[in-house]
Amino acid sequence: MTKEIRDRLTALSEDAYRKFSAGLIPDSSKPLLGVRLPRLRSIAKEIVKGDWQRIVVDFDGENGDIYFEETMLRAMIIGYGTQKKEVSAEQGLAYLKMIIPHIDNWSLCDSFCNSFGFARRYPEELWAFLQDYLYSEKEFEVRVGIILLLTQYLRYDVSGEKRPRNKEVHRADFAENAVNIEKAAQNREQYPYLEKILAVLNRPFSQGYYAQMAAAWTAAEAFVFFPYETHKMLTGENKMDNRTYNKALQKICESHNPDAEVKRYIKGLKKT
Repeated sequence: MTKEIRDRLTALSEDAYRKFSAGLIPDSSKPLLGVRLPRLRSIAKEIVKGDWQRIVVDFDGENGDIYFEETMLRAMIIGYGTQKKEVSAEQGLAYLKMIIPHIDNWSLCDSFCNSFGFARRYPEELWAFLQDYLYSEKEFEVRVGIILLLTQYLRYDVSGEKRPRNKEVHRADFAENAVNIEKAAQNREQYPYLEKILAVLNRPFSQGYYAQMAAAWTAAEAFVFFPYETHKMLTGENKMDNRTYNKALQKICESHNPDAEVKRYIKGLKKT
């Protein structure tokens, strides 16, 4: 990152927040300054109004990143910048390929994926691009892929409209009956990536803790959004490793959306 931007970030740093954040992000390969995320987002959106491409492409030499917040800012700039209409599919995927090797912790991963609205402009191209990462043996390549599925595919319909989470989930919502079968047929048309996402999740995850937790979190969110389809994945020919599967059940039970009866039932699905 340029010296000008680094100096700006340093001026915004807070020592107390740095210590707090360091405890939450122990795996960061770079030291933290202690700059709050809203301030980083604000700076990123400001930079995107100008020559943002020049800033993000230079990872080496004197403009290489020293601090966690510099890489976070770089990722946010890519996330916001690639949403612009003039950025082609090829260009957007090139920026994504460039940033992924620098993502080495959950905070950087999840913040970037939430900002990568490029996905909704080119869902088919991005889906094809992500396949190598979703099935990688590298922990954070897998996490990036799965969190992009969660933030940019699972929650949006075929027209790009964001679907609201179900406020409540009851046993009737995943019962095997004509109503749910018909609703599932409608979902296949409105959410064409749902079955593909569940298929990606329905496998063992051996790449590491953060890949497993990404899969568990996404499965739990899928259950809240699409209880019938996700229940079939969890209770059918499920291939998830025990740790990821049981974490998915735990996260479902930690959610406020399923009612008490559903949570009792979900707890009973635990693998031993």
